[in-house]
Amino acid sequence: MCFVVFFLQMMTFMCRFNISRWFAASGLAVFAMAVLGCCQSGQKPCEDIAPGAIPQPAGTYACQWIHAETARATQDHYVIYLYEWSADGTKLTVGGQEHVAAIAQSLPQTCFPVVIERASDPHLDEIHRAAVLESLANCHVAIVPERVVVGRSEAEGLYGDEAAGVARRMFGNSMSGGGMGATGGGGIGGGASGGISGGGASTSGGGGIY
Repeated sequence: MCFVVFFLQMMTFMCRFNISRWFAASGLAVFAMAVLGCCQSGQKPCEDIAPGAIPQPAGTYACQWIHAETARATQDHYVIYLYEWSADGTKLTVGGQEHVAAIAQSLPQTCFPVVIERASDPHLDEIHRAAVLESLANCHVAIVPERVVVGRSEAEGLYGDEAAGVARRMFGNSMSGGGMGATGGGGIGGGASGGISGGGASTSGGGGIY
């Protein structure tokens, strides 16, 4: 009510001293239309909010995005890449064996599938899948065979000119104690031994350097 009285007084002042009567009249008309519109709508402010409702804590929705990004990065730890196999492609390397062992430790607590990067030979894909299932069984992990699939990772690899910048950020975060790593386990250089315990969210999982 005080604002309405103040506004009307200002319009009267502008008209009295001949200050743009057209502007004053236009402002008054717009204000009247706004007031009438609010009165006719009959809508009360915040009527769609239940009485006594408490808003979510600050950062709730931002944290949801962070958790989603972290989950996508963690998912790549369950991908076994082609560089983790021997030269003839029939056996896991030492790093590949360590990677599968790390997967076996955390597999019961997750819902991610174990993805084996697709080779150019379908027969070799079956050999890889059988070898991974055998390695998981040797780790005494009960796993549904359908959970081990042949496919491709959703993580994108890095080109050589991109790798240098990512490496600098990774080492910088490590020295400063930051929790957000540039790469996860099995990232640049094929460090498969990083396994599931690789800290932080990764920008690229294990796509290697193209």
